[in-house]
Amino acid sequence: MDALLLAAPSHAAPAGGSFWDPVAATWPLMALLGAGFLLLTIGFVVWLVLQPDEPEQDTTPLVDKAVDGDRGRAALIRRRLDADSGRADVSDPELR
Repeated sequence: MDALLLAAPSHAAPAGGSFWDPVAATWPLMALLGAGFLLLTIGFVVWLVLQPDEPEQDTTPLVDKAVDGDRGRAALIRRRLDADSGRADVSDPELR
């Protein structure tokens, strides 16, 4: 096979052709596209390998603060639901 055939838009097709008419493409063009794809793939893999697994700064205090805040909000919601259902004392101003 001397030429590689690709589907192309109608403006690139021969006169009177449709969208699916084959258009000749050269092997050097395919080699260039393949080399670019290979280079980008290798670069992406190298970038993934070089990424650190863990952040450089210690995030334990931030996580602990977020967890404590979430637990506090969950406890407040639980108390409000208990107060709404009559299972708890509603005299606490926070529950109103």
